[in-house]
Amino acid sequence: MYIAIVQNNPVVGDIRGNSERILESLDSLMNSLYPPDLVIFPAHALTGSPVKGLETSDAFAGECLAGAHNLIAKASLPTLIGTMIPQPLADEMGFTNEPEILYCKDGAGGALGFVDVNNDWPYDQYASSITVLLEGHTVSILQDEYPENNDDFSECDAIILMLSKEYRGTNTMFTASSQVSYIKSIAKKNNAWVIVANLVGAQDATVFDGASLVVNQKGDVVVAAKPFEEDVISFNINFDVGKSPDATSSSIEATTNNAEQDLLHIGTQIIKPLLPYEADWKALCLFVKDYVSKNGFSDVVLGLSGGLDSAVTAAIACDALGSERVHGVLMPSEISTEESLTDAKELAELLGIKTYEIPINKAVAAFEDLSIAAIGNPGSELARQNIQSRMRMLILMHLSNTYGFLLLNTTNKSECAMGYSTLYGDTAGAISPLGNIYKTDVYGLASWRNERSFVIPQNSIDKEPSAELSVGQKDTDSLPPYDILDHILRMHVEEGLGVDQILEYTAHNAFAQALTSDLVKDVLNKVKNAEFKRRQEPLAPTLGYVDMNEDRNWPVTNGFNDRDDLVVSDFDADSYLSMIESWKMPDGWDFLAN
Repeated sequence: MYIAIVQNNPVVGDIRGNSERILESLDSLMNSLYPPDLVIFPAHALTGSPVKGLETSDAFAGECLAGAHNLIAKASLPTLIGTMIPQPLADEMGFTNEPEILYCKDGAGGALGFVDVNNDWPYDQYASSITVLLEGHTVSILQDEYPENNDDFSECDAIILMLSKEYRGTNTMFTASSQVSYIKSIAKKNNAWVIVANLVGAQDATVFDGASLVVNQKGDVVVAAKPFEEDVISFNINFDVGKSPDATSSSIEATTNNAEQDLLHIGTQIIKPLLPYEADWKALCLFVKDYVSKNGFSDVVLGLSGGLDSAVTAAIACDALGSERVHGVLMPSEISTEESLTDAKELAELLGIKTYEIPINKAVAAFEDLSIAAIGNPGSELARQNIQSRMRMLILMHLSNTYGFLLLNTTNKSECAMGYSTLYGDTAGAISPLGNIYKTDVYGLASWRNERSFVIPQNSIDKEPSAELSVGQKDTDSLPPYDILDHILRMHVEEGLGVDQILEYTAHNAFAQALTSDLVKDVLNKVKNAEFKRRQEPLAPTLGYVDMNEDRNWPVTNGFNDRDDLVVSDFDADSYLSMIESWKMPDGWDFLAN
């Protein structure tokens, strides 16, 4: 059986556009030298993912249904594809949109039935897998699920995993040894082929990494698709040879192709794992590229301060879009140093991007004159500092509105967590590529990128970070050094630890002497107090980190104070369990009724 995996990049909600591109892919395969017997797309390949609130929309439900009928009628090859299907609710008026897999062949087909809403149980029943016969071969299909170790697929010729797996670091990718080893073990245990079709692309804060692959019964990786790119891979399976008890080898022929290359015979291959910063960089580039293209923009604009964050953001944008579509703006004030201006110009020259130089001195002075005329003084020192940041955003938004550029925010996660930014100033922008990247990792990304080709000025990496809103200002005037700050933030934000636990876990490492109770409490208090500001910051890709807004989502009005004398470090599990076991349900309570 000759099979193709189409690793596609859909636009969420664009059922018609996605359907057209899917049918074009099928027609292209149909007209190839060896048309496949089956084409497999990932989960949510027709609808895109995540659909979030669209799943409750009547109009979206109708579009999903129409798209499914259109695909079934027009698919030129037998196809498995993930979508969402509106299904009626049992004994109720209404429906629910549920993830499903469509099977299309010769103008007929339908949903495989992963969801059963017509049952007596008050909740939908989800099938973990569906077993079907394909050309006389037993195949188990899983949708956005992995086989469990105790699952028995020994009667199957193949296991198909149709996934929309998010990128959450290199250890979650199919290029990572742990992930590949697990899939290999499933194949060998069940003596079955494992075929993995994974979605690729970026949607809002989510990045899908692709890297679809095929593993034979012996646990060999036969063929793999490119990570972070649309791709098509094809492979031939001789099921009869593979299941024969006396067989010593399988008949394998694998090909890979995309828009730029013809069929390439590659045979059994070893997947090279991506380095952490390499994978993150590719994910960030995909995030920028897809947000810009899927939302109808062409070019982007950003401020170039001469600092590291704007330099790394500009480099990501150039790698994602091409230098000709990236526009940098230099906006020096009387506070700005000549060094910063020089670094920004060097960056623009290294990247080959067009720049505008618009000093803000006169604009800031004019505003101070307005303030004096209105209230009798130019404002407080803090207000005067923030006017500079807000004036820069006014210029950037002016260029965005004038030329239709998308504004990129350049804030990193460490600054975001601490509220070290100016609301309606440097918090502005449509998207923030580094919004979930800690400052210490921004340094790592810059170093990794410069090892490939030198595009980020070394002085932007080496010099002490500064917002340059006052003479001689340094980030360390308001924040701990970033290595210490990020150590605290990772434990608090990513692990959910409080003051006591952070001090306890740090007691025996390199940060033990640097961390005091007062320092940790101050950092955590600033994180809490900056919650209101984060609610208004741009969309940022998560990349496996805890998103400071959606995932963490602490209340804005929040009276909780984490004190280092109230938390018991050794959790008393026995006491907690005894409290649960001794709790009595009040008379008349019905869990289902409540």
